[in-house]
Amino acid sequence: MRSKVVSVVTVSVCLLVSAPVAAAAEVSAADREAVRVTIEQAIGWAIEKDFDAMFRLWGDDLFHFWLTSDSQVVGIDDFKKYAEHWRDPEFRGTRYEFRDLRIVFSASGDVAWYSCFLDDCGSYKGQEFCTENVFQTGVLEKREGRWVHVLMHGSYPIDKIPEKYVRRYYTDLFNGEGRE
Repeated sequence: MRSKVVSVVTVSVCLLVSAPVAAAAEVSAADREAVRVTIEQAIGWAIEKDFDAMFRLWGDDLFHFWLTSDSQVVGIDDFKKYAEHWRDPEFRGTRYEFRDLRIVFSASGDVAWYSCFLDDCGSYKGQEFCTENVFQTGVLEKREGRWVHVLMHGSYPIDKIPEKYVRRYYTDLFNGEGRE
């Protein structure tokens, strides 16, 4: 009998230890959709240029870091200043595409993080430009019933940086300078 009790206790302990520490929260379909839309509209807003709608997608304490060092923005007030250049009437978003969008929710269900590859295109003075295959990551939090970005980051894997950026930012490497 004692060996049966020890066996039951041993099996129970093994099951408890191997169980996940925190089960994922049950996330409603509405929250999943709201997070997806918030992610997409953080880029897609530029097609209609609805600045008020765009700013509602961000938390007051946001952190944004895009492809270049001058794109680091902390807080909604700084983000509003950063966004001023998008007000130029000659600028407009034209299209965007998210590929391999993966969204994960916290155990509490009020935080979501994601990753994807993004193509983001716009036009300036009638000329289209695109950033393609940007690796985008971000974190959203549900605040006062709505999902907002608190962090967004865009980058290129080191082996996938488009040549136009390598030439623009690392011209010294092509001119024989900057080599050891």
